[in-house]
Amino acid sequence: MKQLFYILYFFFALAGSAYAQVSEGTDYYVEEFKWYITIPDQFAVVDPLEWDRLKNDSEAAVEETNGEKLVNLAKTVLAFKSSDYNYFESNWQPFDTLRGDYRLSCQAVNQALYETFRTQAPEAKIDTSSTTQMISGLQFQKFVVDMELPNGYALRAYMFSRLFGDREFSVNLFYLDGKQGNLMMNAWLNSTFE
Repeated sequence: MKQLFYILYFFFALAGSAYAQVSEGTDYYVEEFKWYITIPDQFAVVDPLEWDRLKNDSEAAVEETNGEKLVNLAKTVLAFKSSDYNYFESNWQPFDTLRGDYRLSCQAVNQALYETFRTQAPEAKIDTSSTTQMISGLQFQKFVVDMELPNGYALRAYMFSRLFGDREFSVNLFYLDGKQGNLMMNAWLNSTFE
C-alpha cells in the first residue's frame, strides 16, 4: 500500500514550492493564473518539506517502472490535505507548444500513468477514463483513475489540465474517503478564473 501511495503522488507531478498567496481564512488567490479557490475547513495546507519527500519517493517508483530518468519541471501552486490519503494539489510547468498537439501529450502521460499503476499494483482492478470538463468557463483535459485493491481499499484520482499560453496548469485530487473527495471536488468545481 505504501508503494502504491507514493506512485499516486507522482500522478500529481509533485515539485517545487511556489505556493499561493493567502487572502483570508481558507480563500486563496493565485495571481499567475488569476485563480480563486476556497479550501474546505477540514483541510490543511501541506508542508513543503513533506511534499518534497513524497515527490522524491514517487519519482523513484515511476523511474523504476519505466526505466527512464524523469525530468520534472513542475512548480507547486497549492497543496492541501485531510488525513493521510485525501490530497488536492495544483501545479504548473512549462510546455513547448512546438512539440505537437497538447491532447496527444495528455494521452501519452495518461498511458504512462496507467502502466505505472498496473505494474506497481498488478493485483488491483484499475479503471481509467479521459474526457474534458469545463471549469469556470475554461475547458480542461480530465483523466480519472479508479483502483480497487484486494485489501478492500478503493482509491480515486483525478487530473485536470490545460494550457495557459506556454504553461500547463494542472489540478489533481487523490482520495480514499468519498466524503473528503466530494469536498475537494466541490472546491475545485466552484473555483474561478478571471
